[in-house]
Amino acid sequence: MSLKKVKIEDIVIPEVRARSRWTEEQVELLRASLGKFGVLQAPLVRVMPTGKYELIDGENRVKTAKEAGLNEIEVYIVDMNDRDASIANIMLNVARGQQDPIGVAVAIRKALDAGASIEEVAKAFNRTPHWVKFMVGLLDLPEEYQRALEEGKLNVTHVREATRLPDLYEVDAALQTAIRLNWPATVLKNYVDNRLEQLRRHRETVEQTGVAAPPPPPEPEKLVKYGQCLICGRMVPREQIYLPATCKDCYELAQYIVQTVGTGQKAMNLIYQALTNYQAFLHYQQQFMAQKQMERSGYPPQIPQGTTSNTTQNILTSQFPKQGQRQSDEENVNQPLGKRFLKPHRENQPEQ
Repeated sequence: MSLKKVKIEDIVIPEVRARSRWTEEQVELLRASLGKFGVLQAPLVRVMPTGKYELIDGENRVKTAKEAGLNEIEVYIVDMNDRDASIANIMLNVARGQQDPIGVAVAIRKALDAGASIEEVAKAFNRTPHWVKFMVGLLDLPEEYQRALEEGKLNVTHVREATRLPDLYEVDAALQTAIRLNWPATVLKNYVDNRLEQLRRHRETVEQTGVAAPPPPPEPEKLVKYGQCLICGRMVPREQIYLPATCKDCYELAQYIVQTVGTGQKAMNLIYQALTNYQAFLHYQQQFMAQKQMERSGYPPQIPQGTTSNTTQNILTSQFPKQGQRQSDEENVNQPLGKRFLKPHRENQPEQ
């Protein structure tokens, strides 16, 4: 492998190749980086019989450099045959984790057509031969679903789950619904599991009664028993999913609470306990202020039934300790929230 500066117009981008899926933001960052530092990672090419260079990896870098007005770019030149170049192209794009599945499938088929075996391709990616066959099988999908895979509306897991269904009619209903409702793969899996169970029960009924009857039609929206909470991410029964209009601040606050405290139920319990303790603190504070007001007016103090003046005083001093009487941060953090509000200050004093 050698590094050489070549003319961008001499670099040929093959039609059949795997491509990484880039967002507009990533492209803008690449443009900014190229303008300030140049091309930090040289594209990978091989020499063609015509003397030009066939691109193996780095399509976005080459296109961005051309848009920036550059005439030349440094490239790594490698000596590879068609089979090895196809495998290298797939590996480099799959490693980035944002590849277009259909592009990968086309590139795998190109590698197989160039003489690579299924086992060789599987070994190159540390995958199974079944994975290779499945990826190539994506090219047998209707054009609508191939386009959905290219655009990111579906992913490979969607297809894998849907093809567990017994016939193309069922698969089509599942994928159409997943696209229309923007289902994540976890929700589609839930539907497929429920649909297979529904079909199994139907077969049992037919066998027991001896009466042939068509299975119930696929109704994905009715069969999905669970939905994903947009705040905590859990799968919960659909009847517990609510869609109120929520402002950005409230939505982010709810997300912060759940991410910091835990599940929704745990967060609710902790918040309820904290508010209960805080209300108790406010109640005692009001009683204390009323007592002080009466003392300043010359009336004898009225102590609430079931409390003592020492108790009330201790509550207030625990919230507003004098200098030198504050608890250490570590001790305070480790205490339950209720004890931080209500624990008498005298319990925190060192023994004499």
